[in-house]
Amino acid sequence: MIDRGHGTLIAVMALVALFYMALLPVVFRHLNPVTGDEPFYIMTAQSMLLDRDLDETNNYANRDYEAFYPDDPLPANWQGWPAFPRTLPPHPATTERPGLYTKHGLGLSLLIAAPYELAGRLGAVLVVMLFAVLLAGQMFMLAREAGATGEVAALVALGLAIAMPIAPYATLIFPEIPAALLIVYAVRRLSAKNNNHWQWIATGAAVGFLPWLHQRFAVVSVVFAIAILLELWRKRSFQVASALVPIAAGGFSLLAYNQWLYGQLTQNVEDHAGFSGLTGTVNGAAGLLLDAQWGLLITAPVLIFGIAALPHGFRANRRGASLAIAAIAPYLIVVSAYKVWWGEWGPPARYLVPVVPLLAGPLGAWISRATRSQKLTAAGLWAFGTALTVVGYAQPQRFYHHPNGLNKLYATLGDAAGMDLAGKLVAFQPYAADTFTTRVWWTTSMLLLLITTAYWINTHEQPPEQAREATRTD
Repeated sequence: MIDRGHGTLIAVMALVALFYMALLPVVFRHLNPVTGDEPFYIMTAQSMLLDRDLDETNNYANRDYEAFYPDDPLPANWQGWPAFPRTLPPHPATTERPGLYTKHGLGLSLLIAAPYELAGRLGAVLVVMLFAVLLAGQMFMLAREAGATGEVAALVALGLAIAMPIAPYATLIFPEIPAALLIVYAVRRLSAKNNNHWQWIATGAAVGFLPWLHQRFAVVSVVFAIAILLELWRKRSFQVASALVPIAAGGFSLLAYNQWLYGQLTQNVEDHAGFSGLTGTVNGAAGLLLDAQWGLLITAPVLIFGIAALPHGFRANRRGASLAIAAIAPYLIVVSAYKVWWGEWGPPARYLVPVVPLLAGPLGAWISRATRSQKLTAAGLWAFGTALTVVGYAQPQRFYHHPNGLNKLYATLGDAAGMDLAGKLVAFQPYAADTFTTRVWWTTSMLLLLITTAYWINTHEQPPEQAREATRTD
């Protein structure tokens, strides 16, 4: 017999799976052909399958991408992208090595290669969707381990899984969702009091494979590896040591790959437009949260509570929260320093998708003790973000923005309400940036709002017994 806790977990994952499956027809109809970075992961997978190599010169010369392109001319009832390049320009690595090699991580292409061979785009997307469903389960368990009841943990996991920024990426071929699953799993296992042999091996595999999805995750893997070494020093355990084997395999093979492709141990920074200086990094950090088109808190305002609830997360699971902060802080610095920190052509908050699920713990810990007014406020913010997500799924091309400062989701919702919602937002990305003064004012206002929210939810909460009773009856 399945106990109630496991039954709730299975129900959450099943509901999320059904939700994503229901979205596939509209996604495939309107986001056709695949755009952004998606076709390049497929092209690398095709090179692996057809040629058993990584040199994609012949694949582009043979126009292998036509396998996932629509007919020419387009059918009369076409609802996909109105314009796209019939000749796909490659995303080459900046290397002196002869041939054409992708600048993107090989990890996702490895994951989707066999499913793509069997079922084309559907097979590749189902791989990412499987990771997204498992991620929903991990968010549920993260909230439970922070002290939330099964009902609260289910609400948190479902609320995060079906809205931006996670939901759109669950049906797209990007590495963000697989990376999110590996990060959450590693945090959970490394903060657990005990792990069995296979859990340690799985943790090591997650840490070792993470930078193969994208090398920006290398800083996260380094922190996790240090945590495992410290645990090995403390316990002197063969089981802990077994985690180092897949980490070493993943790490040293990546270094060897970089040496082979770039002639150095690290990826060429020019592959991703390079890095900004201090001013650009600060602007990027603010933009990741507040940019009119790609900002996390603009598209998922309920996460204001997730950030403000970090003290609750520390109180509930100090070890896990400390590890998560230690691993994510350098990652956030790296993506803030990217010259293209917004992720270019893709749904909002792309580079924050891998870390957002970690907020399930603080949210679960806080909601379990939140007052009624706090819950209602959070529910209202979540509903607004979900409304934006629904606007996106009514026409998924609205998730994608040209860097002109106009948020299509806000514009559509504003038009329906007779308001200029999009015009009130502030752009941080350089192609349409608002004035320096406006960006500073907007950032300062948001910081004050976060501080005020943190004070409110950390000083006004229900006593533990009352909170448990409210959770049972709300």
